[in-house]
Amino acid sequence: MAEITYICKRTVVSTKPTQPRKYHSFSILDHLMEKNHIRISWGEKEAREITVSLRESISKMLTHFSKVTGRLIRNEKGNWMIKCNDAGVRMVEARAKGSVKDWLKSVDREKELKLVPHLCHHVPQGLG
Repeated sequence: MAEITYICKRTVVSTKPTQPRKYHSFSILDHLMEKNHIRISWGEKEAREITVSLRESISKMLTHFSKVTGRLIRNEKGNWMIKCNDAGVRMVEARAKGSVKDWLKSVDREKELKLVPHLCHHVPQGLG
C-alpha cells in the first residue's frame, strides 16, 4: 500500500442549526441495512481547492439531512434512534504516494482502517 501522510482531521457542521431535541427513529429499511456502512474515499492529484469546496458542499448538504449529523442513542424500548445534535461529520485529509487504482488492488480491512486512524472504529453492538 502507498505511504499515507495525514494532513488533518476536521469536523464539518451544518450551515444552520437543527431543531432542538429532534429525534429520528429507524425505519424498517434502516434496520435491514444495519450491517452496511457508507465509506467515501475521494482521490485527486492536487486536492487543496477541491477539499475546501468539498467541505463547503458537505456543510450545505447537512442543513437538509440533519440525521447525518446526529448520534446513535437507544430509546426507552432499547431500539436505536438518532439524536440530532449538530455534531457534524468527520473528514480526514491525507496524502498518499501511488494511485487509487493501485491501492484498490491491494486493499484489505486493516489497510482501509489506516486511512482513518484517529476515528473510532467501534460500531455499537447490533449495528455492525
